[in-house]
Amino acid sequence: MSVDRRPLERRPTPPGRFIQHDILDEHGLTQEQLAQRLRVSRLTVNELVKGKRALTASMALRLGRLTGQSPDYWLALQRAVDLWDARQDPDNQIVEEIEPLQT
Repeated sequence: MSVDRRPLERRPTPPGRFIQHDILDEHGLTQEQLAQRLRVSRLTVNELVKGKRALTASMALRLGRLTGQSPDYWLALQRAVDLWDARQDPDNQIVEEIEPLQT
């Protein structure tokens, strides 16, 4: 399996945007109603939608059950954002200085 290592020019779409558009807007739900269905606080949903909270494995399971999408799908969305953010962080520039193991 080959991995595309080209840097993305823009930040991947965070899971919260999908929650807003594909769940809340599409199904006419409020954040409070979604929170009740997911058995979490409204604050949790609000922070996910606003991108102030990362999506956890537990939330991926809940969203997977609710939407029929795989929990892996939801985690992949979060992972893409996390990796992009890490690559943009100047503290991680040292990664380029690490010498790979010889195979």
